[in-house]
Amino acid sequence: MEWGSESGAVRRYRIGGERRDGPAAAPQLEREALAHEPLADACGGGGARMRKRSGEGSGGASRGAGTGLSEARATLGLALYLLALRALVQLSLQQLVVRRAAVGHRGEFDARQARDYLEHITSIGPRTTGSPENEILTVRYLLEQIKLIEVQSNSLHRISVDVQRPTGSFSIDFLGGFTSYYDNITNVVVKLEPSDGAQHAVLANCHFDSVANSPGASDDAVSCSVMLEVLRVLSTSSEALHHAVIFLFNGAEENVLQASHGFITQHPWASLIRAFINLEAAGVGGKELVFQTGPENPWLVQAYVSAAKHPFASVVAQEVFQSGIIPSDTDFRIYRDFGNIPGIDLAFIENGYIYHTKYDTADRILTDSIQRAGDNILAVLKYLATSDMLASSSKYQHGNMVFFDVLGLFVIAYPSRVGLIINYMVVMAVALYLGKKLLQPQNKTATYTKDFFCGLGITLISWFTSLVTVLIIAVFISLIGQSLSWYNHFYVSVCLYGTAAVAKIIFIHTLAKRFHYVINFIYLAKSTKRTMLTLTLVCTIAFLLVCSGTFFPYSSNPASPKPKRVFLQHMTRTFHDLDGHVVKRDSGIWINGFDYTGMSHITPHIPEINDTIRAHCEENAPLCGFPWYLPVHFLIRKNWYLPAPEVSPKEPAHFRLVSKEQTPWDSVKLTFEATGPSHMSFYVRTHKGSTLSQWSLGNGTPVTSKGGDYFVFYSHGLQASAWQFWIEVQVLEEQPEGVVTVAIAAHYLSGEDKRSSQLDALKEKFPDWTFPSAWVCTYHLFVF
Repeated sequence: MEWGSESGAVRRYRIGGERRDGPAAAPQLEREALAHEPLADACGGGGARMRKRSGEGSGGASRGAGTGLSEARATLGLALYLLALRALVQLSLQQLVVRRAAVGHRGEFDARQARDYLEHITSIGPRTTGSPENEILTVRYLLEQIKLIEVQSNSLHRISVDVQRPTGSFSIDFLGGFTSYYDNITNVVVKLEPSDGAQHAVLANCHFDSVANSPGASDDAVSCSVMLEVLRVLSTSSEALHHAVIFLFNGAEENVLQASHGFITQHPWASLIRAFINLEAAGVGGKELVFQTGPENPWLVQAYVSAAKHPFASVVAQEVFQSGIIPSDTDFRIYRDFGNIPGIDLAFIENGYIYHTKYDTADRILTDSIQRAGDNILAVLKYLATSDMLASSSKYQHGNMVFFDVLGLFVIAYPSRVGLIINYMVVMAVALYLGKKLLQPQNKTATYTKDFFCGLGITLISWFTSLVTVLIIAVFISLIGQSLSWYNHFYVSVCLYGTAAVAKIIFIHTLAKRFHYVINFIYLAKSTKRTMLTLTLVCTIAFLLVCSGTFFPYSSNPASPKPKRVFLQHMTRTFHDLDGHVVKRDSGIWINGFDYTGMSHITPHIPEINDTIRAHCEENAPLCGFPWYLPVHFLIRKNWYLPAPEVSPKEPAHFRLVSKEQTPWDSVKLTFEATGPSHMSFYVRTHKGSTLSQWSLGNGTPVTSKGGDYFVFYSHGLQASAWQFWIEVQVLEEQPEGVVTVAIAAHYLSGEDKRSSQLDALKEKFPDWTFPSAWVCTYHLFVF
């Protein structure tokens, strides 16, 4: 029998009727109590009638108080558990390698040497593809260090070096889909193998290029520094390798993975590779996380688990990253999709606030962090280079793995099919338990089933209403202009949204107890009311502070900056009609803010940047007639266009129609030629009655971006030839305004042409809690 959930009437008459003579009063009390029982029938009312009668009322009251006290203790225990878990996770994330007294011994990774490599590379400055800093200075430094390592190497090993400058093209389903073309970019490739050669190899990949205006210490100079030191340690080792280790220092990853594509599809050593390790960054320093593995090949995960000295891995990160929620990608995709090679993807993840900014400097990366990464990479590469599985890796392609570390101490890994079996077993155990409960004699009633589904419904309703509550708060905060207030204050989000969600869940459950367990509500409410009041008070205080503007989203604190990212493009646009005449020409600084707040926090500091200069879409032009560097137009809904004088680069871009041919299958073939800076974007929009059937880019099949236009990302290294390509337009119906509109944007990301006096003056006005990344560009549109 369930403990008494008596009605309020029973409780009142029991307390007041204790002075009555027992037998005479009992029938009347019972009749009056039963008359009030419909109040408890709102959810499983039949169960409310299974209660102890008046003789046991005082016991029910004390049990209700005991239940309330138990719930208070449970709430406190849960809060303490969550705080302890948070503290353990934080400690795990910050736990690095304790510096050893003796480092640099033969056979050991020396973080001090790797740091020396890192500081030399970052001292060169930003290294965009096609710039002398990337193509000459960094390549020269890498070759010098590799030569020194080769001189010191053990005779058991043979080192071969190759500088590859590939040209190629491919399409990729990333950022909505686009096509990439590269010409004469740079790869520095080193093969370390046994003195008598090897038939199989494992690849280690990093990239030495950086985004514009960033020194790129964590992304990805530190990885290249780690690889140089691993190469030194392995080459001087007296232990023979069974297989080759290929070190790829690629010079065009930030150009959307171009250099890795050039290597894996064109380099003669690519055919030797059976597995790879990709070293990346999504933050600055900290612990390197294994966030992608496979596809399939669970033996690779087991190799990491067995060899890594300081394992840190999460299959959850893999699921999130591969879902496409995060608009980012790595060379892992290229090796997987174009090389059909399994691998492991690692990345530094701490302090993502300054990733791809000027703050990504070498001094922010701890030597312990470098030591930790080096220990892991060295151990895993050595394990793979001596493994029998590498030579016959194709035999071990049998499913994916579930893997996760336990506070950075060790990794648990098992096949996903085992995880599926565990999930099914849990579901079956729950079903058997509930079935057993339903089949018990005292529960063979409709009441028990009704109570069960009522409890399930209350739980689902509490979750749903808590989500709605959080969304309502978020929408309101956005409407009053206080979005991202939590960005610089993590615990504000906990106090504001976390407490609101928990309070709503408790409120729903309290209401359920109020109507289902009437008598105990008074006692239960004493404990839950305190909890709800505390949570509501915390949430209200946080809400009022956010509304008052107390918490500013960004920070210029030198120790821990959290800048707002802004792109500034000083451009001149020229629009031509079907006859080649200029119909429109304008110039200005095109401004994009890369978060939800737009320019709302910038306008008080730079009044000329306001909503009166919001950029307007050119409806007849591809991608609204703006020089998008990448096809992220669908992610950024607002941008601004501040009028400014024309730009005149010393090395202007040139674009011309080479030929126009009518094909036998009623299509028009247009051949173009373009010359210009290292980075250009080409856009295509077909007119009504026309379709783009094929082109000389990618695999020959045009790939549309989001919105229906076509986007081509182009880059080149030094001394590249003119870019010549063709498109073929199938004309179904002739139109007087032509069959296709094309446009080309030239982006000057390095050298003197990158700057303008107006751009420099505007940058100076931005507050110190921003990171304005600026460059010059030109845009030309044509109709054919």
